[in-house]
Amino acid sequence: MKNFLFCLMLLAGFAAANTCTEAIFILSKGSLDITQDKAYHDSSYFVENYTHKNEWSHKIYYTNGKIDSLVMDPMKDSASIHTSYYYWNLDERALKGNTSETIITQESSGDTIIFTEKQYSKGSLEGTCITKKIHSYISSYTYEYDSFEEIFFSNDTLYDKRIFDYNTTAPRHEITFTVGDSSNDFKCYEYETRDGKTNLRETIEYIKTDNGYELKYLEESSAGYYLREFFFVNSNATTAIRKQRPAVKISPKARYFDLLGRYKYTR
Repeated sequence: MKNFLFCLMLLAGFAAANTCTEAIFILSKGSLDITQDKAYHDSSYFVENYTHKNEWSHKIYYTNGKIDSLVMDPMKDSASIHTSYYYWNLDERALKGNTSETIITQESSGDTIIFTEKQYSKGSLEGTCITKKIHSYISSYTYEYDSFEEIFFSNDTLYDKRIFDYNTTAPRHEITFTVGDSSNDFKCYEYETRDGKTNLRETIEYIKTDNGYELKYLEESSAGYYLREFFFVNSNATTAIRKQRPAVKISPKARYFDLLGRYKYTR
C-alpha cells in the first residue's frame, strides 16, 4: 500500500500549483484534517436559480481542531435547521440515536492518515467511507455505493477522478480537472470530461478576507447560475462569517459525492 502511494506521488507533482488550486485541494476532506496554524473550513453558502432561487447555508463547529457538528439551514420559513454530530475515535455507545451522527476513527500508517467514517441516521448505520490522505494525494472509498475517488496534482493541474459501479461489468468513469489562470494566481477553472468531451464547468476565485479567505465557485449558462462560497478562517482569528451569511442549505449538486471505485483498502 505504502509503495503504491509512493509511486503515485512520483507521478503527481505538486510544484507549480497556484493558490486557487491548492486551496481547492485543502477543501477536499479538509474538515477531517486541520493543520495547526492553518485556515480551516468554517462555513458555506449556496444559491442556485436554474429553475428557481434555492438558497442554503451551513456552519461547521470544531473542538480541538476536529469537526464536532454541522448546522444546515434550508433558509425557508417552513423548514427547520438540521444539526449533524461527529464523534472521534469512539464506538456506537456515543450515538444519541435521534439525528444524523458520524463516528470518525483516525489512524496513521507512515505518512498516510486514514479516516474511517461511519454515518448513522437515528441510530441506524447508513454508510461507511474510508479516506486516505498523503501529502498531495487523497483517496476515498464508499462501501454502500461501491464508489471510489482520487484527488491529486499532476504538475500544475488538480485532478478529481471518480469511478461509479466499479465492481460491476460496466463501471462508469468521471473526470474533472482544475487548472490555474495563467495571469491570475487567485483564479482557476474546473473542467469536466464526459463521453469523450471536455467542457468548462465552473470558474473559481480565491478571495482574501479579514480573517482568512473565501473560495467562490460559479457555474453559469443561459439557463441560470449556481454559486457556492466556502469560507476559511485562521485558527487564531474570530470568525464573522455567520454574521455575513445566513446559515446553510444544500443544493443537490453540492451534496457530498459517494463515489464508486475499485480500491482495496488494506490495513
